[in-house]
Amino acid sequence: MKEIIENIAKSTAEDFRFMLIKTKIKGVKKTPEIEVFIDSKVGVGTNDCAEFSRKFKEKLETSSLNNLDYQLVVSSPGTEEPLIYLEQYFKNISREFKLSFDDGEKVQSIEAKLNNIKDDTLFFEYKKKEIEIKFINIKKAKVKTSF
Repeated sequence: MKEIIENIAKSTAEDFRFMLIKTKIKGVKKTPEIEVFIDSKVGVGTNDCAEFSRKFKEKLETSSLNNLDYQLVVSSPGTEEPLIYLEQYFKNISREFKLSFDDGEKVQSIEAKLNNIKDDTLFFEYKKKEIEIKFINIKKAKVKTSF
């Protein structure tokens, strides 16, 4: 069941050119709650989630799980989730990050402001200096929330 649901979620995300962040299946097998987290370079809104949901349901109905009684929740990942795709960083330029990255010698953890992105290199302001970090060297990054 899980593999079929994940494949449908991935296929649906590709249809809309969204990034599939995560798929969760909670509850009992008889009536599971399926959570799908999607994102894009410019973010996703409620209309995006609704369109994704409709298309996902259509695909599920034509699969071997067509008789499944389920609840579907589609949303963006939110700031508590780490960023996993380079494309997710673009909408967060000028925001503060908590990130850990490999500097070639060791993994460092810092808080820095994302200023720019060029190709696969991210430019952060850290202690009033610009540092460059290749996306591949980032181990974990979360947008820092401020209240």
